[in-house]
Amino acid sequence: MIGRREFLGATAAAVAVVGFDPLGRVWVTEAQAAERSSTATPFAGAPALDGELVLDASSREAVATDLGNITFHTPGAVLRPGSARDISRMIRFCRRHGIPVSPRGQAHTTYGQGLSDGLVIENRYLKRIHSLGPTTAEVDAGIHWMELAKAAYAQTPRLTPPVLTGYTGLTVGGTLSVGGVGGLVGGLHTGLQVDHVRELEVVTGTGDIERCSRDRKPDLFESVLGGLGQIGVITKAVIDLVPAKQRARSYVLGYDDTAAFARDLRILIERPVVDHVYAEFVAPGTSPTYKIHATVFHEPDQPPHDRTVIGGVSGVPEIRNTSYLEHVFTIDTLIDSLRQTADWDRLVKPWFDVWVPGTRIESYLAELMTTLTPRDIGPLGAGLIYPQRRARVHNPYPRLPRPDGSDWAFIVDVNTVSATTRPEPGFVDEMLARNKRLYARTRDHHKGTLYPIGSVPLTEEDWRGHFGDKWPAFRAAKRRYDPDQLLARGQNIFRDGR
Repeated sequence: MIGRREFLGATAAAVAVVGFDPLGRVWVTEAQAAERSSTATPFAGAPALDGELVLDASSREAVATDLGNITFHTPGAVLRPGSARDISRMIRFCRRHGIPVSPRGQAHTTYGQGLSDGLVIENRYLKRIHSLGPTTAEVDAGIHWMELAKAAYAQTPRLTPPVLTGYTGLTVGGTLSVGGVGGLVGGLHTGLQVDHVRELEVVTGTGDIERCSRDRKPDLFESVLGGLGQIGVITKAVIDLVPAKQRARSYVLGYDDTAAFARDLRILIERPVVDHVYAEFVAPGTSPTYKIHATVFHEPDQPPHDRTVIGGVSGVPEIRNTSYLEHVFTIDTLIDSLRQTADWDRLVKPWFDVWVPGTRIESYLAELMTTLTPRDIGPLGAGLIYPQRRARVHNPYPRLPRPDGSDWAFIVDVNTVSATTRPEPGFVDEMLARNKRLYARTRDHHKGTLYPIGSVPLTEEDWRGHFGDKWPAFRAAKRRYDPDQLLARGQNIFRDGR
């Protein structure tokens, strides 16, 4: 279903940009350029492009906020690139004139991380699958994981990315810029999505188009993956593919007791037969308070023995059998329904997302649950827990908690969603204050780290603490590849220039 912003952008006639007035700090349209020619008012002509550079109000409004609907910045212009060359040319142009630049995929962050009052690059217009081989796919950054999953599964033999986010209607470039957690595929036996990239094409903050990998310009490669768009704009990626099974059997177990839930969670994530585990939670007072989803992928003639999966756990399972792709697209199906029935894209979503060390998950949840009310999640929100085996995570970003003797780290999400598109006054401020308070407690007492897609106000000092011992390398990459700090200023990481 097309949301209001996408509808406006698709139906209104796009107004093309032909230049920029560096004195007046405004973009110049074709009609304005004609007027200026008669008055001899100069402007800098925009470069020739394969795609289009647009200025109309509808196109700019369509990219003025993100999934959170909390922060709003209307850009001066929007680039719909037809190639990596377009991005290179426009970054060089913007660099000459001091115009900030933000790349944008599906804008699934919730606190304005990808917004800009300068130029927004809509990477979703780069949407070609260049090749599908037996072990890798080469795709544009604007391809959705859903599109790649469908194309890979249609191959003979069937293939799949080894890690898929819970919602697959996200762009490859977008999730690789953050980390890419295995929402419904991956996590137990794989790393994050950034751990399954062979090579990248990147446009840096200087406008250079670079190919990089772990062997070629590894500083660029490692700092772009999970680098929050700070170092360069991903335009293409070579991604691992692995064999895919045809069926998925999921066991859903409910709990009201934190200790019993955590015990069974730890049992299930260690079982070799189990391919994926995630959990849900709600505010206390609703039964069940927790649900574990444990999934085994299998061929039709080789279903798992239920006892080998859930033997020894205390929860009573509900068993669900689906096709592999039906399982992969579970959240997409849910979100499509919410778009039709609840105006999902316009609801306010002050999300909270952190990594918790493996040894602290029981104490963390026990403490968190004492603070949550139904308002903290909302009728359409969700509390989520994703286990991640540390040994499978190899990229330095995103920043996981320091090793604590456990083989595991856990993402904990409090995905708050407002009940209406116009929540009561004070709702956003209240939830942002809650997020700030929860993050400080997570960091200082539980030694957790931020997964930076949510709505947590951070200072520059907070960011330096977040990156920890990786801060000098990350700062060096920023200085080398984006010396003018042109890119992704919405993150507020380098505002003081240090």
